[in-house]
Amino acid sequence: MKVLTILGSSAQHIKAAVISHQLIAEGIDEVILTAGQRLDDPASYIFFDEMDIPEPKYKLSIPDLNPGAVTGRLIIDIENAIILEKPDIVIVYGDSNPALAGALAARKNQIPVAHIEAGLRSFNIRTPEELNRIIIDRISNLLFCSTKVAIENLKNEGFEQFSCKIYESGDIMQDAANYYGALSSIKSDIVSRLNIKQSFALATINCPENTNNPSKLKEIVKALNQINRSQRVIAILHPNTTKYLKNAEIETSFTIIQPVSYFDLVELLKSSNIVLTDSGEIQKEAFFFGKFCVTLKQETEWPELVKNGFNMLGSSDSEFILIAYHEMISRNRDFNIDLYGKGKASVKISEILKNWKE
Repeated sequence: MKVLTILGSSAQHIKAAVISHQLIAEGIDEVILTAGQRLDDPASYIFFDEMDIPEPKYKLSIPDLNPGAVTGRLIIDIENAIILEKPDIVIVYGDSNPALAGALAARKNQIPVAHIEAGLRSFNIRTPEELNRIIIDRISNLLFCSTKVAIENLKNEGFEQFSCKIYESGDIMQDAANYYGALSSIKSDIVSRLNIKQSFALATINCPENTNNPSKLKEIVKALNQINRSQRVIAILHPNTTKYLKNAEIETSFTIIQPVSYFDLVELLKSSNIVLTDSGEIQKEAFFFGKFCVTLKQETEWPELVKNGFNMLGSSDSEFILIAYHEMISRNRDFNIDLYGKGKASVKISEILKNWKE
């Protein structure tokens, strides 16, 4: 069997790495295609080597175009790879534009699609990620769901009536967290570099609905400034976000650092005592490393974290964020609950792929 794996962001490469290890163990031939713009320079070789990630055979560099044009260009380039490789199945992850383009290109060429992280819903159709999720799920043959909630989402949308197979695989990011979490203290020295001596709150602001909205950004910063009075706040912000802060004349009193490597992120998560984020991935990462979380949005793709008391929606209103922060900082819960498969997703997925017949 040959599979073609379509990847975009560095986070998707990290997830795919643990699957790749299992595919090798199962004797499955994998070809990797990446459409990540940040992975087409010499630094990417260091990334692949340090993270023990198979290097992609295909690296697509897509110009900065409008969303529709980007997706169209991706479909063309991915289709060319499909024609050359003739895979038995195409694997896509999550809700990115490369994932959507990969699924569309595969099905146009009568190649089955396996969607890892299927069934996730924020129920906010205004976001491009939600639209991508729905379309990818609808045209996929194998739907690997991280949680029971994801399976219920698909059932509620009538997927049991479609010609696809639905599996509860567990969350592949739990596998990655277990694997790389055991290495992070060796690979990262960020705690000493930042001179971290005491507990701190870790924050990230990534979501365009926050970073592109000055009023929301101001409210989030207001809450972080207030928290920083009682304990140090370290916020990971993209340079564009710091530029937005400057342009909007929003003053910050907390520590701002630029985006970090995955190993650095893991060490920061381990060392923090609470996480405030608008990132869906980091909401889960917080749970994996035993930290309570405040989500800086009105919705989450991970309702099981809220239901079980590990996460609380703070929206982008400073008052609600502070209420959620004070509630979560005082909580005491057992993180040993099995919400995401305990790190067995890669084994389940690779076994199903090996034995699957259309």
